[in-house]
Amino acid sequence: MDVTWVAQPRQSRFLNEVMDPNGADEILYGGAAGGGKTDALLIAAIIYAQNGGHVLFLRRTYAQLEGKPIPRSKQLIPRSMATYKESKRQWIFFSGGSIKFGYLEKKGDEENYQGHEYALIVYDELTHFDLSQYIYLLSRNRSTEARFIASGLKPKIIAASNPGSRGHAWVKGRWIDGHEPEVVWEAEMPDEVKASLAAQGLAVEPRKRVFIPAKLQDNQKLLAVDPGYLARLLELPESQQKMLLHGEWDYFEGMAFPEWKPDLHVCKPFRIPETWRRFRAVDYGQAAPFCCLWFAVDQDSEIWVYRELYGVVPHASDQASKIVELSLMFNDLDEKVPEKIDFTILDSACWAKNQFGESVAETYMNNGVQVWQADKNRLQGKARVHEWLKPIIGPDGKLKSRIHIFDTCKNLIEQLSTLPTDPNNPDDVDTDAPDHAYDTLRYGLMSRPQPPKRTEPEKTVIQRHKERIIKKAKNQTRRWA
Repeated sequence: MDVTWVAQPRQSRFLNEVMDPNGADEILYGGAAGGGKTDALLIAAIIYAQNGGHVLFLRRTYAQLEGKPIPRSKQLIPRSMATYKESKRQWIFFSGGSIKFGYLEKKGDEENYQGHEYALIVYDELTHFDLSQYIYLLSRNRSTEARFIASGLKPKIIAASNPGSRGHAWVKGRWIDGHEPEVVWEAEMPDEVKASLAAQGLAVEPRKRVFIPAKLQDNQKLLAVDPGYLARLLELPESQQKMLLHGEWDYFEGMAFPEWKPDLHVCKPFRIPETWRRFRAVDYGQAAPFCCLWFAVDQDSEIWVYRELYGVVPHASDQASKIVELSLMFNDLDEKVPEKIDFTILDSACWAKNQFGESVAETYMNNGVQVWQADKNRLQGKARVHEWLKPIIGPDGKLKSRIHIFDTCKNLIEQLSTLPTDPNNPDDVDTDAPDHAYDTLRYGLMSRPQPPKRTEPEKTVIQRHKERIIKKAKNQTRRWA
């Protein structure tokens, strides 16, 4: 290949993984801003196309493609190697391979590639895309081209991204959570998929994934050309520095709940005292996941979210049955008895009649779950969640939480830590992101009074003595006046 381009160390690590036929099938590269991500993606695309493979290079919008990837490709690809077709946004390589620039601006655009096959699918800024789009295009990641097969390369999906945006949660969950950077690992195949394959007598190797971090310091070319870029990043707020400068996935721009602190809000499960009041909240879903959360209120009016039921359960009667089943507890005689639940809050839309004349709310009540209508005011509800998440100063002078969530409530914890704000309305969350557990929490908190007020730390003897002296001095001043 006669492209004049020299990889930096982190880019070399990424490209070696891309070209390794025994390496990861799905590679995420980047994390911080300025890590040389787009160049690395384009070079990988060129390598595949030069070896006879067809490549799909994706951004969210056409304007983003025109902003950098397409102009940069024209700088990197010599005309002795390929011809660019402007009308098709495609490089045609003399080797028989190609690079197609595409975009997925809205849900459903991925279906435009139905029937296509690409040896390499490239996502620039992966968190701008939806999981459903990514999953659909997995089926397009293949190649039957003889020259590509002979090259020894393997069909792969590669991506680069900074933290944040609408896809932050699923990208973080797919590559970051629970896995060491740089280490290739095998993705767990769902039990139902394994069972289906076994029934057909098929054996499929699990897909392998890896996250390769890259930071600004890894891009010495950029720092040499623009030494002031680092200084500009250092002027950002701390949370944005963590995201853009350090590539930390627990912080991102547009985070809906910056008050969220796992070390304050998440706790280990314990047996809820019988004297604490309990209630539930439900976000109904049919094709989409439904969620039920169990709440307890202690003697200090603090809230404990102690149980979560989350998943796709199409029938309201089955949802209610599962809620009733999970609401059983062991008494002192080790007998299973129903918990004393004061009330259950349900989405107010569930009172509409269906074609059989029965509402979802009625189905719930006919199956043992008495429900009340939720207050669905989205903006007031989000403000209420902010209030409950905001830490207070405890009697010992340290920060403490007024709401506590058992670490078994995994979907709620994930959504509170990853939900972005609505790009068109910062007072609400982005409803295109997974938010069913958050909505359930919102319904539950809107059924309660405002959280306990901030308390002041207990005053020391010296502080109280000083206050008495100051008060006495003020009284004497008033008498002399």
